[in-house]
Amino acid sequence: MNPFNDIETWETLLGLSEGRQLNQIAHESKISLAALIRRIRTIENTWGVKLLSTNKPIRLTSAAVNFLPEIRTLCESHRKLQHRFETAKDYHSSLSGQIRFAVAAGSLGSQNTHRLLMEFSTQHKGIEFQTEIGPNLNKVLNGTCDVSTFTGNLDLSGLEAIPRGRAKYFALASPSYIKKFGYPHHPSELSQHFCAVFCGASRARTEYLQKAKEKRMVTYGKTVTSTDVLFLKHIVLQGEALIVDLPIGHCAKEIKLGHLVPVLDGWHRNSEPLWIVTSENKWKDPKIRIFMKWYATAWSEMLQKAEDSLRNCLNDVFIEEILDSTP
Repeated sequence: MNPFNDIETWETLLGLSEGRQLNQIAHESKISLAALIRRIRTIENTWGVKLLSTNKPIRLTSAAVNFLPEIRTLCESHRKLQHRFETAKDYHSSLSGQIRFAVAAGSLGSQNTHRLLMEFSTQHKGIEFQTEIGPNLNKVLNGTCDVSTFTGNLDLSGLEAIPRGRAKYFALASPSYIKKFGYPHHPSELSQHFCAVFCGASRARTEYLQKAKEKRMVTYGKTVTSTDVLFLKHIVLQGEALIVDLPIGHCAKEIKLGHLVPVLDGWHRNSEPLWIVTSENKWKDPKIRIFMKWYATAWSEMLQKAEDSLRNCLNDVFIEEILDSTP
């Protein structure tokens, strides 16, 4: 097949724009890195447009970046078409059984996951979910859990995984907190502030913040630490503390409404890939495959809507450093 007509080639370029690495994409696609690069070089040679840099690390060229809106539209349309086929009544009417699903407490508590599970159950009335708090890859590998979410770099040994977007984090405070304690511009100022600090099974405590190519260690002042991101969000909304790493899915609405204000002038925790995973053995079960593909698409679309909703209410520095940055 001509790589120009291969959706996976365009998915590769889109993945690069979201901060993923070529070798990681090749590994997930189960092809060699050389074969993946050949596909893109074939398009370059055919059309006379350079898409990838020739120096390392390999990056998208400015021409490729200009094509991203059309590439993103193409890939999203393909996913929606695939989703339509996978959820067709005559194809999946017989899906039944229980799916044991481990998920981060914040996602479950904010009802994002609950809403999606209810939607899937409505489409597939024979499916029931048993949810538990806390992503656990060991339980997935030993078969005591069917599916789990995961944040960060992933060792795929014994696993099947589907990307569901990237976690992008904002440093935030309420207007009342800023009025009382001031607006922090730099990570070095955090030692003078009361900070809400997340540390849980889904991701480790934030130790560094970055801006452009700079990276600084975080020295917190007084802190309240919790494994419950929604508890920390409540404290921040009440004006009692600031937070340096609230995921976009938990704060886009509040930023847009002015209830939370981005601080630190673009200093942020590096974005991380989001996954939904199962074991190689469970992947053979049609209901697991269908649910994972559906969930990954739905979650990615939800995050994209959150990003789009913020672009008209953020300063350029936050758009460039957080929404548009690549690791």
